[in-house]
Amino acid sequence: KQWYQRRVRGGGFKVAMRCFDKTRPTVGAMSLGLARRALDEASKYSIERKTMGKPIFMHQAVSFMLADMAMRYELAKLAVWRSCTDYDEGRRNTYYASIGKLYGAIAANKNASDAVQVFGGNGYNKDYPVEKLMRDAKIFQIYEGTDQIQKLIIAREHMTRFL
Repeated sequence: KQWYQRRVRGGGFKVAMRCFDKTRPTVGAMSLGLARRALDEASKYSIERKTMGKPIFMHQAVSFMLADMAMRYELAKLAVWRSCTDYDEGRRNTYYASIGKLYGAIAANKNASDAVQVFGGNGYNKDYPVEKLMRDAKIFQIYEGTDQIQKLIIAREHMTRFL
């Protein structure tokens, strides 16, 4: 028999779901790249742009936004790394793969939105990179399982620890 005929009939769904344990950390890592880029662009712009005689990062509202962006990036990175470590060490990583993918998507979208905010009116201008980052970030909430699907998986995996 061929390799694909040795599988249990009707077991394809489980095989497909296990594949997501491999691919979701990759999507989480891609969203990390976007979240980091948004943070970097906003940070650089906040140094260059001045209001009231000082760079805008020195204003509390902007500095808090940059701090939130940095925290989201770092926390998403930890979740993605945990899912990759579990996979590399042969442990089932469904729980952390979904957390990393979901929180990576949240970090990418919120960081892109906050970067546009830091840029002000220039944030919507195609001459600045954050406009495209905001458009690109949305896909991370959709493919490899929507945010809502990730929450279902996370809740299910979490509750199996108590049942």
